[in-house]
Amino acid sequence: MFFPIASAIRRQAKSAHELAMVNLILVNLLMLMALLAGSFLQHGSPLADYKLAGVLVPFFISLAIIAFTFAKAAKLAGAGPWFVAVHWRLATLRYKILLIAYAVGAGLIGGGWLLSTTQKTAGMQELMFVALQRVAIAPVLIALMVLIMLESGALYQAGRGEVSDSLIKRFPPPADLRGGDAEFTLEDPS
Repeated sequence: MFFPIASAIRRQAKSAHELAMVNLILVNLLMLMALLAGSFLQHGSPLADYKLAGVLVPFFISLAIIAFTFAKAAKLAGAGPWFVAVHWRLATLRYKILLIAYAVGAGLIGGGWLLSTTQKTAGMQELMFVALQRVAIAPVLIALMVLIMLESGALYQAGRGEVSDSLIKRFPPPADLRGGDAEFTLEDPS
């Protein structure tokens, strides 16, 4: 649904999705490339010492951006323009999907590590760990691609002054934006 939102407010709402796009495209893709590249490094490679840092630094940057987004959404929910607050909340809902993908990927890497400890030879240990490490990239990458598409759509909607009907049901607009429409007689979402 479209709302008569001033362009300054729309820009503030777009900033949530712009930050999410930077996080998804730059930080998370860098992390996945480092994870994949690290699985191909040979022992004794000069880069082998940096493969853990290549994954953990972008991961913690991403977590910091996610934490900032959750904090900003909570702050705006209490005292901010409704349109801006609802778009920051939408970004947090999308980040929950990314956090689930992180957990699945970490579970697969942990499973690979556990399986590698059951192997008797060093070659098989490395093979088991590397195989599941490469498989762990898939759920995060799939979630990342879906979230990039969703966030680009949300960025477009925020620029147009639009909020999806499902968000309106979860976070009803204030009375001054509702007008006299009968469709806004929503029940309390809690």
